[in-house]
Amino acid sequence: MREQLTGSQDDADRLGVNLVEDFVDDDRSASRFRDREREEFERMIEWIEQGKLDIVFAWGSSRLQRELDVYTRLRNACAKHGVLWCYGGKVYDLSNKDDRFRTGLDALIGEREVDELRDNVKRTLRANAVTGRPHGISPYGYRRVYDEKTGAFLREEKDPQQAPIVKEICIRVANGEAYKAIAADLMKRCVPAPALRWTKGMVVRLSRFQTVVAAHVALFEEAAARLARGEESLAIAQDFNERDEPLIAAVWHGATIKDFATDVRYTGARTHHGVVTSDGAWPKIVSKRIYLKCQSVIKARASKSTNSRPGMARYLLSAIMGCSECRVPVVSNPTDWGMNYQCKTRGENGATGYHVSGKQEPIDAYVLGELFGWLSSPDFVEAYTAGDKELQEKIAEAEADAELLNTRLVEFRDKAIAGELSADSFAAIEAGLAPKIAEAEKVAASLRTPDVVKDLVAPSRKEVEGAWKRLTLPQQRLVIESLLEIKLHPVGKGRHSRAGVAISSYVTVVRKSLRPTVTEQGQLAKAA
Repeated sequence: MREQLTGSQDDADRLGVNLVEDFVDDDRSASRFRDREREEFERMIEWIEQGKLDIVFAWGSSRLQRELDVYTRLRNACAKHGVLWCYGGKVYDLSNKDDRFRTGLDALIGEREVDELRDNVKRTLRANAVTGRPHGISPYGYRRVYDEKTGAFLREEKDPQQAPIVKEICIRVANGEAYKAIAADLMKRCVPAPALRWTKGMVVRLSRFQTVVAAHVALFEEAAARLARGEESLAIAQDFNERDEPLIAAVWHGATIKDFATDVRYTGARTHHGVVTSDGAWPKIVSKRIYLKCQSVIKARASKSTNSRPGMARYLLSAIMGCSECRVPVVSNPTDWGMNYQCKTRGENGATGYHVSGKQEPIDAYVLGELFGWLSSPDFVEAYTAGDKELQEKIAEAEADAELLNTRLVEFRDKAIAGELSADSFAAIEAGLAPKIAEAEKVAASLRTPDVVKDLVAPSRKEVEGAWKRLTLPQQRLVIESLLEIKLHPVGKGRHSRAGVAISSYVTVVRKSLRPTVTEQGQLAKAA
């Protein structure tokens, strides 16, 4: 980009023209296949129509446009307002028929070059999809290695700085942490966020930082000083990019955290148009087991009301404990006597009311007592002892394999329905995948138990309670939802939950099945 601006300045100096403004769409395509608008191009058109320009300089015709419709719009605007073009060192008057022909021909050539390039890229992508070679930009967490002599691609490998961050994010999502909380923690630790280049927004954000890591103080002071002098943030961003300054002003967002946790490429799989085409295409950062746990958590999170999702819910059992009468999850409701859990289902003929209600604090204490007692019991401890760890890992990986294979089969089925895949091809694919799915399902185990449970299991209740306090509320809720089924029942006519009625008489806590029976485990171990 700097070379192009310098070339335009040289042309202007040769013609004795003063440049009054730079219009730079550094990260925007000029073709009809662009996915973002060209804000600077639109601003240039406005300046032409407002009579602020006499001549437009560009490195080449394709730098202005690569689409005939855009060329016609720009040509007509320049002709109407008497603005000249200059590219490739030659000046064009758009009111002259020969210049209109020449520039129009260049526009046609530019558009055709784009179409040819796109066709070549699509052929390459299809070939890469078959061979499992990567395409496009490496995902955050990976880097590419090329031959030092020939420049040929050798392999995709894990980035030693970024890969551990990806793994941490996926594990934390699988354990039920809120996206925004994870993003905020990464920002607090000054972990570099994924970004391709400096943008003008990042420059402004850097200048407003309240605290800066010592190593980056100089860059912060430079950005603030240059903006204070009136320098454009875009020009500063371009300068930072040319100097390859670290992208310290990039931001972690909750949406980015979710994107990482749902990206199957981190399991080593290559995708093409959203369909997995190759397993083991590059080293995996995240195991299939963790990836599927993330999908399970995210799917469950999306099915809930907004205020019951991790990071939004404020109470332990709201939207988890159900009403015994209508099966609808209870909500938290403030009363004159404190917070209550209650059912909000409407009564007959639209009348308001609820089936069940109970004081929040004693119910929470009762449920936690049941949970802690189970977590410290010999039966539960046995399920997570070191001797059983290998089997648990095999079972979980098998279920992950089964679900991924099922997902792939559904994707191919959808393509067959849409006519993108022949019936014979789909039948062959199904015949190949079906036995693999059946085999994986034989060794599959419960996937919904979060990994964070392993940190809670202890031989004594006191140790369990200590570990519980170190969890965040979203993690605590996920553990309870994964391990227990809780129902709130009517206290009974003439009785009241505040009148000393035993909580066990109106709150039932049922332990969910965590693993296969002993007999089943023996069979699964052999199959694994």
